[in-house]
Amino acid sequence: MKKKHIILLTIIFALCLIPIPAFYKDGGTVTYSAVLYKIIKWNRLDGKQGIEFHIFPTNFHRLDYYDKQG
Repeated sequence: MKKKHIILLTIIFALCLIPIPAFYKDGGTVTYSAVLYKIIKWNRLDGKQGIEFHIFPTNFHRLDYYDKQG
């Protein structure tokens, strides 16, 4: 029984690491969002470029929030 619990917890943790990409029409910005993290690859027409990495719990904001922070 304990082995089944460990396998189930491993599967749940692995699913929390799978990113979902989102593409924006601001010049090519892409975000990869998972439950535990968010990666933002900035590529904007106004010249903002770079990569940001946010971990849980600050990864649930919209892109506007991170744009104002940086």
